[in-house]
Amino acid sequence: MNEHPNMRPRGMELVEIKPAIVGGDALDPRNKAWVTRQQHFEIVRYWNKVIAELRKKKE
Repeated sequence: MNEHPNMRPRGMELVEIKPAIVGGDALDPRNKAWVTRQQHFEIVRYWNKVIAELRKKKE
């Protein structure tokens, strides 16, 4: 990621490639990516599903 994190490209969302809750490093810039709003929705849905499945396994 070459851009400063506060310089948001138009129409883009900054996401963690691997969320901290599942072991990603929230501070590592290599774990960040600019994605479109639609991609952001898809990524969030994916990780929400993964996290829900992990929580079920813990029960």
